[in-house]
Amino acid sequence: MFLAVINDIRDIKPPVYFKTSFIALIIIGIVILSALFIFLTVFIYRKFKKREKKPLGIVKSAHETAYEALEALRAKDLLSSGKIKEYFFELSCIVRRYIEDRLSIRAPEMTTEEFFAVLRDSEILSGTHKNLLKEFLSLCDIVKFARYGPTKDEIEKSFNAAKVFVDETKESKELEEVAQR
Repeated sequence: MFLAVINDIRDIKPPVYFKTSFIALIIIGIVILSALFIFLTVFIYRKFKKREKKPLGIVKSAHETAYEALEALRAKDLLSSGKIKEYFFELSCIVRRYIEDRLSIRAPEMTTEEFFAVLRDSEILSGTHKNLLKEFLSLCDIVKFARYGPTKDEIEKSFNAAKVFVDETKESKELEEVAQR
């Protein structure tokens, strides 16, 4: 039995070699590189084509966008459903976006303290506008983060403060015409 097992063991087979020529390898390489080149060309073309298709519409001014957002907020009627925190969050976002669009200050990404540190050193806004904005954003922060329940009068004053701030800081027609030239 031991002898049968020994005769059953065979040596490993030698490696199998395929007949290939360098010309075939070169042709396969050229085909792969051509396919890759075509794929990249189509990909880049489509990417730039999408950019060109964007229509150049009428760009609204910062105050027009803010007015529309304020009216949309009032139309949502968050106050009647008791969503005071959400109301103040959206109201402060509207004013912060307006500040970013109008004054080029990254207000939505700053805390209130950071924002006022930037304003303190600049002459972009007058003192009355800074005070109005400080009172408005402070009330918004208290409602959003300290669970303060504002009165109806405070809610109305905050909405009016936002509207007054936009009214008093919007660009005049003369400045817009000069900027367009």
